[in-house]
Amino acid sequence: MKEVLREIEAIARCSEAISSIEFKHLKLSRGLHLYLTFVCENPGEPAGTVADRLKVKRAAAARSLEKLENEGLIKLREASDLRKDKRVYPTESGKSAYLFIREEGEYADGSSLRGLSEEETAQLLDMLYRVRLNVEKDWRFVQKGGRRPYIHDYYNRLIAGASEPGIDEAGSPVGEADVPGPNPKHRDRPDDRDREAAGEVRLWSYEETKEQARLQARIDEAAGEAE
Repeated sequence: MKEVLREIEAIARCSEAISSIEFKHLKLSRGLHLYLTFVCENPGEPAGTVADRLKVKRAAAARSLEKLENEGLIKLREASDLRKDKRVYPTESGKSAYLFIREEGEYADGSSLRGLSEEETAQLLDMLYRVRLNVEKDWRFVQKGGRRPYIHDYYNRLIAGASEPGIDEAGSPVGEADVPGPNPKHRDRPDDRDREAAGEVRLWSYEETKEQARLQARIDEAAGEAE
């Protein structure tokens, strides 16, 4: 059911595009309205928790809060009980901008849910909440450096396919394991042509892009010498 996430992603892209246009006069490009909304709805929140609440990187959150502060829309204050982490508060200008953002949000809610009954809307919210919890688990896992299972499965197949023998530039037999991943040197091998004819696609690896760059550099160098 990959179409489900694609629909959600399409909705997010459309909403972001609309916001970037309609909030331009507020100087809230690149999703800054999300941070301002969070601050206005959660005044006094520690700045360090904003990244986790909005599901963004800490560095990105810090830059966005700094931009909002420079624009005079929020202010950071040191808390007496938490000196290592400042707390965020909206300014009067920030509150005024938030009123406009809230109006847009209310209109967007009605517009996007047009044709859905109250019961359907409640069901949609419940299902999206459950989907978000599932995605959030993966998000936390990947943020901590984890690799989801499909990556291991992919590279296991890549390694299994690397055991077939090939021919190097000098015409000597060589195992694909000597050059990780699909290799441009072996594009003329009969088995590769058979795979392409059968509609099979090569497995991609980071190493292949390095090999392609080196091969292209040698081709460019040879062309330069020929001239």
